Amino acid sequence: LQAVTTVQPDESRPREFLEQFTFDSLGMVGTLSRGGTDWSLIRDPDGGVHRVKVGNYLGRNHGKIVEMTETYVAVIEIVSDGNEGWVERPRTIKLQAVN
Repeated sequence: LQAVTTVQPDESRPREFLEQFTFDSLGMVGTLSRGGTDWSLIRDPDGGVHRVKVGNYLGRNHGKIVEMTETYVAVIEIVSDGNEGWVERPRTIKLQAVN
């Protein structure tokens, strides 16, 4: 038996605001906790700051937030494998020092 990959983006899912930006253009600028929910603060290239939590999406490659700490946000992107299939790619956004 050969393993069949079932990884593929959900094209019917409504896009989130931060999905219009490239992954590398986004930066983590802090965290906050409200009502028992932990949020990470992500800055877009236009200078806007957005609250995100585990389960939100960002970047242009179907990047889903899978873990957050005070110093990074872990994301799993779904990218083409170059062969009509899809592959998961882990990425992180590290907390940036504020100038």
